[in-house]
Order: sequence, then structure tokens, then C-alpha cells
Amino acid sequence: MFQKSGMQEDLFKSAGSVMGGRTKKIYEDGKGWHNQFREQVTNRIEEETFKPLFSAGSGAPNAPIRVLAGMMILKEGQGLSDEHLYEDARFNALTRSALGLVNTDDEVPVESTYYLFRQRIVEYERETGVNLMERLFRTLTKEQCLEFAVSGKHIRMDSKLLGSNIARYSRYGIVHETVRMFYEKNTEAVEKKLKLREAGALREIVRERASEVTYRSTKEELEGRFAEMGGLVHVLVKSLKRLEGQREYETLKRVFDEQYRVEQAEGEKRQRAVPREKEEISAKSVQSPHDTDCHYRNKNGHEVKGYSINVTETCDKGKLNLLVDVQTKPASISDVAYLTPALDAASEIVAGKVEVVHTDGGYHSPGNHEYCNKAGVELLTGGMSGKASKYDLERAGQNNVIVTNKETGEVLPAVITKTKKADAPKTWRIKDGEHAPIYFTEADIETSRLRKKNETLPKEVRNIRNNVEATIFQLGYHYRADKSKYRGLEKHKIWALSRCLWINFRRIAAWVGGSDGLAAAVRYIFTLLRVALVKMRSPLFQIA
Repeated sequence: MFQKSGMQEDLFKSAGSVMGGRTKKIYEDGKGWHNQFREQVTNRIEEETFKPLFSAGSGAPNAPIRVLAGMMILKEGQGLSDEHLYEDARFNALTRSALGLVNTDDEVPVESTYYLFRQRIVEYERETGVNLMERLFRTLTKEQCLEFAVSGKHIRMDSKLLGSNIARYSRYGIVHETVRMFYEKNTEAVEKKLKLREAGALREIVRERASEVTYRSTKEELEGRFAEMGGLVHVLVKSLKRLEGQREYETLKRVFDEQYRVEQAEGEKRQRAVPREKEEISAKSVQSPHDTDCHYRNKNGHEVKGYSINVTETCDKGKLNLLVDVQTKPASISDVAYLTPALDAASEIVAGKVEVVHTDGGYHSPGNHEYCNKAGVELLTGGMSGKASKYDLERAGQNNVIVTNKETGEVLPAVITKTKKADAPKTWRIKDGEHAPIYFTEADIETSRLRKKNETLPKEVRNIRNNVEATIFQLGYHYRADKSKYRGLEKHKIWALSRCLWINFRRIAAWVGGSDGLAAAVRYIFTLLRVALVKMRSPLFQIA
């Protein structure tokens, strides 16, 4: 049965009790990073968040949940290997203090417990769609925003592409490795179903890894093997349908459907698998059987097979600013899709109302602007994706539009077009020289207005958005090559959330360390009052 853990310092076993002089002073310094981490992160971890992992029958945790979660955050925050993490947790007094292991006989959770905890978080999300680390991020960050009065009137966001820890496979390599993994998992079942010739061909394929075949083969040879392999995979998929639901079978079937199509020539009874044209392959197709969640994306010449992480942070001048939302999706997801859920999440976490959102042009869409208008939020996109139109459009009344050719300066008469449907969107038509008529919609008029607005934004306003790039740099600081150590969407979510919790902690530690005594005392009293009101669910908190 799940039970909350408790931590208590023993006066006679405290690590500080055996220290002296300057060492003890540093260790007991309230503004030291270890003490701040324990106060701002470890002690704030609500263990009830992870209760679903330990329901009746699944066993109780044999180590404090807050220590396990704190270790995950420390690992990603400091870019440690598992070996280094455990070395520090056992023998580094500051790391032990940060995790709440303040007594000399406090034991670190054993490695198997730590790995099982991470795995349970991953499996729970696969089963339910709920990421418990995300819940922890939201509750913990909301407490921090409450304590330090993070208003969030201004927020900004940006995204980063991060490659998965996979080898770069060609189309042949993807199919080869998928078949090899499927065979290793289901050797006996495969051997029973296939004919002698087909089984021999399959054993010949799985004898080598895809990289070995690719290294010694010409392009023409690989294309031939790729085409031949389609027929073999087709047989496997059809003859072993009873394995549906198995991860390896589902991957094999998905890869076959993405890379081949089934044809039946006229006059022939037997179907055959034919490789699809390169243009038919989606960016969402399997990039590696070792990580079927990751997608392909080419962003401004930057090719990534992996994930996109979107971060949202407050940016009020002169105040403490924190990351208030983290979203991790496959790399093919456009930035446009991040804005509305990020705005909703930020509004629930910050103490005040979000008034202005600063983004780059990748977040521009009519839908996002409409959403922000309804929410009473000003959306400032520092630029807009796509080529600017040669025409300037300006509304002049309900049905009139002034159209100016920006290249010639000529004002062109715009005529509203007639439609049969009363609820059809309005469309205007112009004639420019000998060219065919050109049509504009209300969306085009709004886009023209926004482009002009962006061009007149002061430099200091544009810089507000630009400064988020420093946060993006910090997010991927330990992955300079833009490739992570992990595979799978769930594990990348854990990494991104842990990393952002660490960034918030560092900002809080710097903010607390730079405060003078009077300001700190006033803020502390104010914090106690705010927390008390919230816990009592008092309506007075709405005034704060």
C-alpha cells in the first residue's frame, strides 16, 4: 500500500554535526544550492502525485518518492550519468543534502528501485496517456509562482528540435532492422509458419545488421534487396496475424504499410508488394524500429529524426521569471499547434492574467490569433512565416478594401464577389494589368494588418521574444549535438520536464541569493499569508 515518506534530521547523525569551521558554514548556508534545491524542489514534491504507480497489488515504494524524483531532476539538471549520479548521492555531502539525505546513515535508493520507478512512469503514460512528471511539474511550478508572485502578464515561447538516440537508417535499413527485431522476438513462431525457402531467406537477412549490409552494398544492390524484402515482410504480416497487439508485430505491420503497397497484376492471382515512391513516405513514418515515436523534420535545412520540445516562460521585467509549460511532441508537429495549450497551461499556473504572448512567426495562424482575441490576450509574432504579399490590404468599412501594389504604389479597385451562400466568407477581386483576376479573403486582410504591425514593433519589444533563445540554449545545454540519450516519447518528456524544473530552480536560487535581508523578510511574510489563503480556499486570494 502507498504511504507518504517522512524525513527528519537526527541531531547526532546529521552530516553538519561532524563538520567544522568554514566547511560547516558553507554546508549550512541557507542560500547554498543544495539547501535551496531541498527547499524549492525536494520538499515540494507531492508524493501523492505518484500514488497511481503503487495501487493495491503492485507493491509499495521501498524508497521515498521525493528522493527518487529529486534524483531524476538532479541527473538531467547536472547532465550526470547514472553512475555519477549514484556516486554523488552516496558520497557528496551537498548532493545528499539536496535530496534530503541529511543524516549520515540515510540510505540512497538502490539502483533497481530507481530504474523501476522511471519505468513505471513510462508504462503508466502508455496505458493511460497521463504523464505523472508533467503533473509534478505543474503542481510544483504553481507553488513556486505563488510563493514568488510570478505574475505572467507577459509570456514568451519557443521550440527546440532534439534528435532521438537512434542510428540514421535508409529505407532499406529501417525495414531490415524491423524484420531482424521481429524475428529475434518470434523466432519459433516464424520458423513454423514460413516455407523452407522463405525461412532460409529470412535467416540470411537477420544474420547481419542493416549497417553491415549497407556498408558493403551498392545503391543498386540495396534497391534490389529492398524490393525483394517487401514480399517476405508481406508474408510475415499476413501469416502471423495472431500476434496483433505485440509491439514488434505492430511495428512490422506499420513499416510495411508505410514503405510498400500491395498490387495485383491483371491476370495474376497472387498479390505482390511494391516499394512506394519516395514522395509517398510521410515525415511521420517510422524512422527506426528502436524508437517508433520519433518523426522526421527538416527545419531550415536542419534535419532531425526525433522530437520537438516547446517551452513557455514568463518575461515580466524586473521580476522572477519561470518556465510555466513544457510540451514534448514528435518532430513533425508544427509550432502552431503548441500555442493554445501552452497559453491554457500558463494561465492556470501563474498568479495573474496573461496579457501578452511573444512568439516568432512559426506560431502565426488565423486560428491562434482568433483564440488570443477571444481570450483577451495580445499575440505578438516577431515575424511571420511565408513570403510577404506584393499587395497591401487595408479594410475601409464593412465591405470595402483598399488594395495597394507595394512595388508600383498603384491603388487598385477591389470588388466584393457575389456568392450563392449567405454564410460564405467574403472575397474580394482585383485586376492588376494583364494578369488574371486576383482574389483576397478576410484572412488575407488580417495577415496584411499583422505584417504591418510587426514591422512597427520597437526593437526592445522584439528583443523580448529573442531572449527566449537563451532558455532554449539552457534546455539543451548537455546535448550540443542536438541528440539525446533516450528513445521514446515518454522518456523525452521526462527529460524535458526534469530539465525545466532544474532551470526554474537555478533561477529561484539566483533570485533568493540576490535579495537583501529586508526584501527577503517581507516576501517571506507575504508568502506565508498567500499560502494560508490558498489552503483555506479564501476568496481574498483572488485580490492578490
